[in-house]
Amino acid sequence: MRYVLGVHVGTTRTTAAVCRSGAAHWGQPEVVPLGGGFPWLDSVLHVGPNGDVLTGQDALRRAAAEPDRIARGPLRRTGDAVPLVLADLSYPAETLAAALIGWVVDRVADAEGADPERIVVTHPPGWSGYRRGLLHEALDQAQLPAVLALPSPIAAAESHLARERVEVGQTLAVCRVGGEHVETALLRRGPHGFELLAHADGPEHTAGVYLDDLLVRHLQRELSVDDKDPGAMARLRAACTAAKERLSQASETAVWDDVPVTRAQFEELARPALTAAVGSLERLASTVPSGQLAAAVLVGGTARIPLTKELAEDALSCPVSVDHDPGTALCRGAALAAMPRPEPEPEPTSTSSSLVAASYELPTVYGGDEADDLEPPPERPPVEITPLEPPKRRFTLARKDSSTPDRDEER
Repeated sequence: MRYVLGVHVGTTRTTAAVCRSGAAHWGQPEVVPLGGGFPWLDSVLHVGPNGDVLTGQDALRRAAAEPDRIARGPLRRTGDAVPLVLADLSYPAETLAAALIGWVVDRVADAEGADPERIVVTHPPGWSGYRRGLLHEALDQAQLPAVLALPSPIAAAESHLARERVEVGQTLAVCRVGGEHVETALLRRGPHGFELLAHADGPEHTAGVYLDDLLVRHLQRELSVDDKDPGAMARLRAACTAAKERLSQASETAVWDDVPVTRAQFEELARPALTAAVGSLERLASTVPSGQLAAAVLVGGTARIPLTKELAEDALSCPVSVDHDPGTALCRGAALAAMPRPEPEPEPTSTSSSLVAASYELPTVYGGDEADDLEPPPERPPVEITPLEPPKRRFTLARKDSSTPDRDEER
């Protein structure tokens, strides 16, 4: 069966979703389990001495014995000329990100029994053409030449549009409260897709990992955990992360030795950080003229916390929407954006330096200053880079032949 694939590589977790083509139409996006039945994969890689790549929990199992071979959340480091040093070798961040994306594509293709017809990968909204170009080159080397890049706020907007109507000309405010970062953006719906108008990064220490830290500190003394014992602290952190997620649905849960933690206790700890995150969204939304803001959309795993929506509703005058599963909203939106769309009437030709497809088949993205889009990388001292052998592909995408369009045209 034909299908398209959307992938979101977050700093802490990676998710994927597919849309399949039925007899008469494309179906709704479905999240693909990636790690042990979970709808997500830890964004962690282990690179062995021979270039063998492990991901997710398999990589984390090696972390205690070989911490110098572990890379976490490589996508966000794309474009940094300083490579990631694993053991005695150095790898560009985009190469590691491509290896993680390739692993996901292989697992999905294995489950589906065929290659995806198209792949869309999300990226932070502030990326320039230079950073997108580096990722495309790395994906080419990993035998994934036809991947399309999409700013994550547009993926969030596509996911929202599948549930709620947004009129052409209206604006959406999007806030992604992820594991380590908060991103806010404004988008306008055009005739053929969403246009990214503005974006901003939220304040530090407002995302999910910081909330884990707060809960760890709160419980460390009560549980008598020695902070000099890395193993014990790692287990406590994992237990606190799981407890935080359970408290999104339950009013009380337990951590080690049945030590209870209530939602009210956790919200007291989390309120200052979440208030700061929502404040970033409020400042950006305040720039939209009255009556043009259709809704504020909250995505990311931390958006599951009920207090996040409560604070946003108090701060904003527009409706606030939280997806039923905000942690997978971006990969589902990417899968929706990957579906073929009817071709509209031709418009006047415009010049764009973007590597993101600007055709009818994906939402319109990236206006802005062209010179800024092609900003060169900062000068760095020369660094020896070690090539990373891509993992052996279980399935390979169709190779280019005389009937295949040029890659630049596909992008």
